[in-house]
Amino acid sequence: MSKKYIEVGTLLVALILVWLLFVFVQNPIALIVNSVIAIVILFLLNALLGLGIPINLLTILIVAIGGIFGLLLVIILKLMKIAFV
Repeated sequence: MSKKYIEVGTLLVALILVWLLFVFVQNPIALIVNSVIAIVILFLLNALLGLGIPINLLTILIVAIGGIFGLLLVIILKLMKIAFV
């Protein structure tokens, strides 16, 4: 896959995450619930499926800020061997 497509895809994901963060900031309870659920799912996926995603400060911050979409981003980056390898 061309590097150009990866850059465009990353930009689109970042724009979607910024929009979602803006939506969730208007309702902070939803942001907190989404973040907690995503972190729990990250731990469960690592424990049950053995994805091998390292649990460190960067991973936790991405998942906590992005919620479920941040978790999906981390999983996609791991599976594509772009990050978290």
